[in-house]
Amino acid sequence: MSRRDFSDCMIGEGAKVDGTIDAPGMVRIDGEFSGDIKSAASVIISKNAIVHAHINARQLLVAGIFTGSAIIEGGVRYAETARIEADCTGRFFVVEAGALVNGQFSRIDAED
Repeated sequence: MSRRDFSDCMIGEGAKVDGTIDAPGMVRIDGEFSGDIKSAASVIISKNAIVHAHINARQLLVAGIFTGSAIIEGGVRYAETARIEADCTGRFFVVEAGALVNGQFSRIDAED
């Protein structure tokens, strides 16, 4: 098996996890997670997920519940089903109609 076979991390629906995730690839949360997430790629919080965390990643997509903070190298996207209580920093920010957001977004420039 190649290194790529082990680079993604998923917490399945119904699972409850506390701790730290430090993943070289994509992280997808379908269950509940509390702690810190660091990903060299994307973090995806699915529609039924509940996440209380500090996130550091390349991209962030939230469709579920997210409380905490995030520092994102690229873009932050909140889907219409997202429920957010978080402050985020990133290059760009997209909020779909229907998302509930309580928090701030700070833009970082390409030179930063």
